[in-house]
Amino acid sequence: MKRDGTATYWGLDVPADWVFVKRWGDGYAFQRHGLRVLVDCETKADGHQWIHVSYSRAHWTPIHSDTVLVKETFIGNDRYAYAVLPPKDRYVNLHPNCLHLWARMDGQPVLPEFDVVIEGIGRTI
Repeated sequence: MKRDGTATYWGLDVPADWVFVKRWGDGYAFQRHGLRVLVDCETKADGHQWIHVSYSRAHWTPIHSDTVLVKETFIGNDRYAYAVLPPKDRYVNLHPNCLHLWARMDGQPVLPEFDVVIEGIGRTI
């Protein structure tokens, strides 16, 4: 446990208000106010280390603010994160209310920049 009340798990600092539940394979399980998170990091077929975060609620699918909280807490503000929606025949669904985020550990983007500035509106992303 670090002095500021956070715990460090393979380089991620997890705030003290997230309850450590247990080790989960090569990763960790946490919980906060009914939001459950499984997080791990491993090298994938592209040769890069990827952070994978699964997050769920018991009775409903997490909302946008949950996604933002999970991304900021377990992936960080300095990395791109992606939700992947594969072709239907590749779906894996072990929990009906579970979503996933993926991020390269080195923070490098893997998609082009999609944002634009629209006059009178601002950034689109």
